[in-house]
Amino acid sequence: MSWRIERLGGWAAVSAIAFVVSGHGASAESLDLKIGALLEASGPLSEIGPPAEKATNLAAEVANKAAKDAGATIKVGVVTADAQGDPQAALSAARTLVDKGASCILGPGTTPESISVLNGITMQRKITLWPLASSTRLRTVKDDGTIYRTVAADDLQSKALVQAIENHVGKGKSVAIVFRNEPYGDALSKSFTTDWKATGGTITTTVSFDPQQQSFDSEAGQVVADNPDAYVVIDYPETYAKFGAALVRTGKFDAKKVFVADALSFANVPENIPAEALEGAYGVAGGSPTGTETYKLFNKLWDEAGGVANASYTANTFDAGILCFLAAVQAGSTEPGAIRDKIRSVTQDGAPQFTIANLSEAVKAAETGKPIDYVGVSGLFRFKDNGDPSTSLYDVFQYKGGKQVKVEQVNVK
Repeated sequence: MSWRIERLGGWAAVSAIAFVVSGHGASAESLDLKIGALLEASGPLSEIGPPAEKATNLAAEVANKAAKDAGATIKVGVVTADAQGDPQAALSAARTLVDKGASCILGPGTTPESISVLNGITMQRKITLWPLASSTRLRTVKDDGTIYRTVAADDLQSKALVQAIENHVGKGKSVAIVFRNEPYGDALSKSFTTDWKATGGTITTTVSFDPQQQSFDSEAGQVVADNPDAYVVIDYPETYAKFGAALVRTGKFDAKKVFVADALSFANVPENIPAEALEGAYGVAGGSPTGTETYKLFNKLWDEAGGVANASYTANTFDAGILCFLAAVQAGSTEPGAIRDKIRSVTQDGAPQFTIANLSEAVKAAETGKPIDYVGVSGLFRFKDNGDPSTSLYDVFQYKGGKQVKVEQVNVK
């Protein structure tokens, strides 16, 4: 038997992670897989790059170890490319990964990038795409069963925001919404408006902005004008560094009334964002069941690996890599279409369950071709017909001393 991990690329790229598999058509005894990371190394979501890449590398390490322990000759490697937060750049990066043998692609981080990659290459090649993008707009396009998400769509995130505000501000309160004018911000703001009004709450104002504009002072003034009970901010780190500063300049802004969406979730507040713009603010992001042996093991492996701190959605990224790996093992092939056709078979309700704690046993079971049920670090996967999770656990966090502190968890469906 032989096993190895190839790391090509460094901390380059983030926002998506490509699970690349070379040696297409090989048997389960001689699979040669590569995990390709389509990352956001630069651009508006560059903060999530290093944690996502580390999660991809960790998935490869765990997969390799499981293959070795199972007595299977399976090689897992990692290649990376930078999506740059740009649809055309993401498509070019995805083509590079496919040229290197990609059979699954994890990422990218935004909906426009995801749609570009889908239409430009992955749907044609039957390559499963695992975006970190959460916008519901991603489900308005035909994908031929190739898009799966281990992160919940924003119709669930909207409900998590509602619960968080009700828990920490109260029901029936007034909320001002500010969002970047692109699919993620537009769709989530509309979902939240509907959900918040349904619980008896009111919306004082909804302010959208162009991420490319030079000044945000006018929009900031509109947000604070009616002194709402809470603010919902849907933005990316790069832009909020400027918009947050504009909010602080109004003299009427209180960060403790802010609730941010998941794109503004990070272990430590970036230095370019004014402390007054986020200190005390709350937010939501996809969470993992705490207290489980799987959760404890993942955190132990993460800490032992060193480097960047753990962050939101690292477990989801890790799980996507493991699912691609198990689907390839069960298919006995790295042919993209064969992997696509086995995703549901390795997350099948009622089948024998496996976690990363006994992943080598999952490999043995998958090699027989029988259905299994991989229970991820981020929880069970019950994919709807469109490939999205049917339920999701969300962390509610607060920024204290410039660091993210988990306050509670809410389960939404």
